[in-house]
Amino acid sequence: MKKTVYNIIKKAPYKERTLIAISSNLHLSSKKDFQELTKTLDLLVKENQIYKDKSGHYNVLDDKTVMVTGRMDLKAQGYGFIIVEDQEMPDVYISRNNTNTAMDNDLCLVKITNVKNKEKIEGVVEKVLERSLSVIVGEYYNGQIFPKGFNEDIALKLVKADQKKVKNHQLVKVKIINYKHNFFKDCELIEVIGHVDDEGIEILEVVHKYNLINKFSSEEELFAKNVSQEVKEEELKDRKDLRNETIFTIDSESTKDIDDAISIKRVYDNYLLGVHIADVSYYVTEDSILDKAAFSRGTSVYLADSVIPMLPKALSNGICSLNPKVDRLTLTCEMEITKKGEVVKYKIYPSVINSKYKMTYTNINKILDGYEEVTDEYSDIYQEVILMQELQTILFDVREKMGSIDFETLEPKLLFDDHGKLSDIVIRERQTAERMIEEFMLVANQVVATHIFNMKLPFIYRIHELPNSEKLENVFEFVKRLGYDNYEGDYSQENLQALLKAVENTTFEKVVTTLLLRSMSKARYARENKGHYGLAFDNYTHFTSPIRRYPDLIVHRNLRKYLFNNNKQHNEDTLIKLDEIAKQSSETEKKAMNAEREVLDIKKAEYMENHINEEYQGVISSVLKFGMFIELPNTIEGLVHISTFKERMEYNESTISLKSTESDLSYTIGQVVNVKVTKVNRLLGRIDFVLV
Repeated sequence: MKKTVYNIIKKAPYKERTLIAISSNLHLSSKKDFQELTKTLDLLVKENQIYKDKSGHYNVLDDKTVMVTGRMDLKAQGYGFIIVEDQEMPDVYISRNNTNTAMDNDLCLVKITNVKNKEKIEGVVEKVLERSLSVIVGEYYNGQIFPKGFNEDIALKLVKADQKKVKNHQLVKVKIINYKHNFFKDCELIEVIGHVDDEGIEILEVVHKYNLINKFSSEEELFAKNVSQEVKEEELKDRKDLRNETIFTIDSESTKDIDDAISIKRVYDNYLLGVHIADVSYYVTEDSILDKAAFSRGTSVYLADSVIPMLPKALSNGICSLNPKVDRLTLTCEMEITKKGEVVKYKIYPSVINSKYKMTYTNINKILDGYEEVTDEYSDIYQEVILMQELQTILFDVREKMGSIDFETLEPKLLFDDHGKLSDIVIRERQTAERMIEEFMLVANQVVATHIFNMKLPFIYRIHELPNSEKLENVFEFVKRLGYDNYEGDYSQENLQALLKAVENTTFEKVVTTLLLRSMSKARYARENKGHYGLAFDNYTHFTSPIRRYPDLIVHRNLRKYLFNNNKQHNEDTLIKLDEIAKQSSETEKKAMNAEREVLDIKKAEYMENHINEEYQGVISSVLKFGMFIELPNTIEGLVHISTFKERMEYNESTISLKSTESDLSYTIGQVVNVKVTKVNRLLGRIDFVLV
C-alpha cells in the first residue's frame, strides 16, 4: 500500500492530495482500511518521503526550492536544524554561516536550497520571524547580567540608564535589545525580582524565566468572586439529578481542585461506571474574562508545594471543585462495561451530584489491604470500592492486550515539615487506588473522543504519533548488546511492551525504559485525530480535568454545543480557532512541565545541601561526552564530570559508554556505582558527584 499511496501523491493534482481525496482515489470503504491509510501516510512522513502542508495536502519531497517556517534547533557547534512547523517534512539543515543570527528555538523563515536525498535537506535562514528568547532572567553584577542556566562566561550588558536602578547580586528580568551571531549582548531592565539570597528566590526565578502568569488581575478576581458559591435550583433544569447516588472522589490528601468523582454499580454481570467531571464550562463561558485568562495559562502549574492555578481559587477550589457534602454541577460519562472490558452502552449528559466523601488514595488502598479501622469508617462504600478494584483489573488487562505501553517510571514525592521546609524526598507510590482512577479516566476519555469522532465534528484530540524510527533502532541495537536480540525492526506497541517485560526487575529496566521514552514522540493536542500510539487507542481526548487543563474545558464546551444544545454548525473560523487552542495548549503544557521539572531539580539540590561529602550508591542513568549522570534510589540525580575521573576517559557513542584509554575500566548506563556529594548549586538545581 505504501508504494501505491506514494505514487498517488506524486501524480495527483494538488487539490487531490488530501486524506479524503487519497481515500476516495483508493476506493476505501471500511473504517479499518481508512485507518490503514492514515498509518501508511504517517509512516511515509516519518520516512521523509512526503510531508504535509498547513492546508492538509500531502506533497512529495523534491528538488524544487520552497520557503518554509520552523523553529531553530541550534547546536553548540553553531550549525542547526529547522523543525518545520505546519508541514510534516524532515528537519532542514542550516550550516553555521547560514543561521543569520537565529538562536535556539527562534521562529525562522527558511529558503530550501538543496534536497540531497530523502533524508538531508539544506537551507538558509532568510529572516528571524520571532525570537524565542526576548526576555531573560539573570544576576546583575557591575553593569552586566549573567543569565541563569547558561555558560558562566556569557554576560549581557545592561544599558547605562538602567544600571542605576539595580544593585549587585540582585536577580533581574531583562529584555534583549541587540542580537549577534548565535547569541545576544545588550538588554533593558524589566523588573528587579529580588536578591539572590532571598528565601524562595529560586522558585520566583523559574516563574519569571518561563513567563508563568502567577497572579490574576483585579478584574479576573472580581469576576470569580461574583460567581455564586452555591448551586441554585434554577440551574438544575435539564440536568439528571444524581445527588442521592453513592458518588465519591479519590485524590491525594493535599488536593484542593477536585475535577472528578466516581460511582459504580453491578448491572447483572456487567459494571455500570459513572465518571462525573466538574462542569467548569457552565461557569467559564466562551470569550469571557476568565476564559481568556484560562487560555493564556493553558494549565495549572504545580511547583513543589505550591500551585499556580489556571482559574481563580473561588472556582478551582470553590464552586467548581467536587468537594464533599455539597451540590456540584457536573458532566457525566456513564458506561456499562462487561467482564471482558467492553463498553456496550454509554451516556454522556449534564448532571448534579453531591459527593459522599473526599476519599484519599491512602484510605482506598488501606480498605483494599484489609485495614479494619478504615474499612469500618467507610463501610457504606466498601462494596463499591471492591467493584472498582475488579473493574480496574479488567480494564488494565484489556489495555495490555491492545498493546498499550505502560512505562513504569519512578516519581519523587517531596515531604515538607510543619514549617514548610523540605524534610525528605521519597518515591511516590502508585498502588491500586491510583491505578483505579487512571483506568477510569482513560476509558471515559476514550468514549468521549470516539463519540465525537463518529459524529465527524470538529474537536480537540490528545494524539501521540509514531515513535522516531532512528532512535528506536538505536535502542534495539543497545539492548541487542545486552543479550535481548529479538526486537529490532518491529515498531509495534506489542513489541515494545514485550521488551519492557523482558527487562522488568533486571538492572537494565531503568535504562531501557528511559531510552524507549526518549524515542517516543511527544503527546500533544490537535484538531486532526491521529490516534494515541502509546495507549494504542484510535480515539483519545482529555475530558476529565477541566479545572486545571484548558483543552478539557474546550471538550466540555463542544459536548454542550453538539450534544446538549444540538448545535452542530461550524465553519472555517471554528477550525482555525481549534487549531490555535491545540497549539497554545501544547505549548503551555510543555512550558509548565519544564518549569515543574526545574523546580523539582532545585528542591533536590536544596535537599542535598545538607548532605555534602556523604556517600551513596546509585545507577548510571546517562552517559555523555562530558561525564555521566548518577541517579540515587530516591530519583535525585547528579553529575560526575569527566574531569574528575582518575584515568583519561573517551566517549563511545555506539555503546553509550565512557572507556579508559589507560586500562579496561569502562562505565555504561545501568551500572551501579558509589559516589560522594561534592558540590550543590541550588539556584541552578545542580548536584556534583565524584566516584568513590
